[in-house]
Amino acid sequence: MEKVHRGNGFAVIERNGEYQITFPKGVTGEPVFFPITKELMEKAFKSSDDAYEVMIYAETGLWPERSTEEEENERVREFVRKFPELLIKVPDNQDLFTEEELKELLPLGEKNFSEEE
Repeated sequence: MEKVHRGNGFAVIERNGEYQITFPKGVTGEPVFFPITKELMEKAFKSSDDAYEVMIYAETGLWPERSTEEEENERVREFVRKFPELLIKVPDNQDLFTEEELKELLPLGEKNFSEEE
């Protein structure tokens, strides 16, 4: 007997104790099917993020990389370095930098911010 467990953007088909995850793929949205374990099925229904990870793993055999908070902060730091006026517009951004860095960036930010007005 076949049982279909429906998720948000995917489904898991249970047949004779075996599981397959299916989801639309590509430009045409054709359904693709991949075998998964019961544990992966349970993970897929925990959250949208978990479902995404299970779909990627089923398709590629690799877990998607998650960015750490440190990596995310570094991306924000790089962006703010390019647009230092964001240190003035969003003062919380200053918490991402050392005093030494702020001594260099704040004058640039103030200059850029005053030019916008």
